[in-house]
Parts: sequence; structure tokens; C-alpha cells
Amino acid sequence: MNCTGKYYYEIFSPDDIGPDDFQKIKLEKIISNDVYGQFFTENTINYCIMYHNKLAGLFSFEIKESLIELRCLYIFEEYRNKSIGTNVINDLTFLARHEIKEDIKYILANSFVESSMFFLKKGFDFCKINKKLDYKKKNIIKLYKMI
Repeated sequence: MNCTGKYYYEIFSPDDIGPDDFQKIKLEKIISNDVYGQFFTENTINYCIMYHNKLAGLFSFEIKESLIELRCLYIFEEYRNKSIGTNVINDLTFLARHEIKEDIKYILANSFVESSMFFLKKGFDFCKINKKLDYKKKNIIKLYKMI
């Protein structure tokens, strides 16, 4: 699931975080945060994004009936604008098309209002849902992309 070679993914669970001590502290801080921690559960598949062997971010997704739900995509500030987030989206799209045997038709993404432009530029569109999603006083927008 990596086409550039500059980054790779390491799977983790909230109970067992793998990187070195400094990166472990950084990752635990995100996971224990009320806003982000709620996206990392037993049902989700969680990955650290390693860029040149340093922790650049993390993402969490869940495979559901006909979609992949990207629960959280977080890139640390110093690694933004390096196409890492774009590559994660591309890798999930590739995974859905070629490696998952189920009939996946959509990628559904949770996005904070501040990061919604990123997803819109990547071809996502707003979901029409009946209720406003409010996770710990942070407004979440649901976006989808047909694959």
C-alpha cells in the first residue's frame, strides 16, 4: 500500500503502540485526546504513517458493507503539504478496488470543518444526512467519494 517509497504504514492498536519512545509519547497524546481518541476503537484498523522513519501521522478506517469509512486522518503539522494525506487516500482507493474482495463502492470520510477543503479537492462530496454530527463539541462533516 505505498507507491512512493518515502513513507510506510505500521499497524497499531490503542493498547499496543509500536514506535520508539518519543514517537510513542506523541501518538499517545493524540489517542488520549477526547476529540481524536474516539475514532480509534476495537472495530477500526489503525495505522501510523511513518515518513523517512519518523512518525508523520495516523489514520483509522473501518470496512463496512459497501464502503470504507475513513474515521480519522491526522497528519502532524510539520508533515503537511508533502502529499502524505493524498497518498493515504490513493492507497485506500487502491485497497478498495484491488485487495478487498467485497464490493466496495464508496469511501466515506469524517472531516473536521477546517480540513474539509482537503477532501473536496480530492474528489469527495458532502453526504446528505439528517442530523448534525457533533463529536465532543467538534463539528464533523461526512464526505464521500465514489470509487
